Amino acid sequence: MLRVYAALAIVAVLAGLYGIAYTKGHKAGAAAEVAKCQSQQLQDAQDASRALEALQQQLREREAQWVQQQQEAADAVAQVRVEYLPGKTVVKREIVREPVYRTCVVSPGMRDTLNAALAGRPVPGAAEVGTDSGRLPADA
Repeated sequence: MLRVYAALAIVAVLAGLYGIAYTKGHKAGAAAEVAKCQSQQLQDAQDASRALEALQQQLREREAQWVQQQQEAADAVAQVRVEYLPGKTVVKREIVREPVYRTCVVSPGMRDTLNAALAGRPVPGAAEVGTDSGRLPADA
């Protein structure tokens, strides 16, 4: 019987040692996994911070580009000049002056006047037509 008690005591001691070893291993493994998880979370937070900074930089660049385009548009609008071209008056004068229009033929001067008026350029010979105000006459 003594042998049975000795065997049971040895089994109990071995079971206790295995239990202690398991508990220590479990705690060490859990601590290692917590550290690994925290490291991964820190890495993810740094990646998110870098991505946010990149997006903010892109936003600043686009805003600067938008401001520059607004300024260019404002400068272009400031340079717009309204010019009244008295092409209609020149046409009326040439029709009266030159009898070639009775046969429906366009003279070279009239062709130049019409092309300039259609293109929005100053009409040749318009300086001698018109008033001092730079506006078209009411009957034009």
